[in-house]
Amino acid sequence: HRNGKPCQDNYGYCYIGNCPIMYHQCHALFGPNVTEGQDACFEKNKKGTGYFYCRKENDVLIPCEPEDIKCGRLFCKNDKKECNYAEDPDYGMVDEGTKCGDGKVCSNRHCVNVTSAY
Repeated sequence: HRNGKPCQDNYGYCYIGNCPIMYHQCHALFGPNVTEGQDACFEKNKKGTGYFYCRKENDVLIPCEPEDIKCGRLFCKNDKKECNYAEDPDYGMVDEGTKCGDGKVCSNRHCVNVTSAY
């Protein structure tokens, strides 16, 4: 598949031969019976503290802009917890190339138009 082409029933867009979607990333982090977290969970990425941010520059945490919140920390939901996240500073961020909106993907922790990302 070509970069930017819809994949996984439009849940994602092709990125270097893969189809990164939050559902699969949640499974990798937390195992089965997990889905992508609710939109409200991702609002935490606007804090720029602890595990909730978009980028790190010179050890300073940069909060996500409102349009980029789905490109920061990944949140997953299971039957016990609405907003699960990996408590690891270097692991558990949304993968590059993940769909973050209609026609948009994560690129360098920004949610950008899929045509400009590739």
